[in-house]
Amino acid sequence: MKDKMSLTERIALYIPIYRGYKEKNLRREEDRAVRNEVARSIQGTKADLSTIQRELVDQPELMMDMERIRTKIDRYDVKVRKAVNGYSGFHTAVKIDESDLDALVRWDAKLIEDILLLREATSDLLKTVDLGAEAKAEMRNLERGVDSMIEDYDQRETVMRGFATEGDDE
Repeated sequence: MKDKMSLTERIALYIPIYRGYKEKNLRREEDRAVRNEVARSIQGTKADLSTIQRELVDQPELMMDMERIRTKIDRYDVKVRKAVNGYSGFHTAVKIDESDLDALVRWDAKLIEDILLLREATSDLLKTVDLGAEAKAEMRNLERGVDSMIEDYDQRETVMRGFATEGDDE
């Protein structure tokens, strides 16, 4: 993001107060960009899941399992889109400090890893269903992965809302 700054902004970075302010804003913008990319990728996953569900129409139990997984992914998608940006106003009770913003960068990296694994697992499940093979075990693993993603994301939100710090045990 720093590469896209104007000459005036780069010069202003030499002013200590402005530099801290600008670096925080850049981290927030990067976080938002990562979350937008994750949300975009989730749409592809949801399309694959819809295809899988259509293929399972003759297996009502598996179709219901797939609907449950799709619902969880929908909830995850909403959480990612509506996430706390790491912004804290001057009079806000909960202040987001540098270490919290640094934690955002680490969580964003995890978000990207998680979504890539989700895309891969969904793609594998689609291949299994296309071949007519038993998909129950893969669906179970997919659901566990989604549950883990949601749990990790909830921890991120807890820290960003000021209720915990990164690394706290619940």
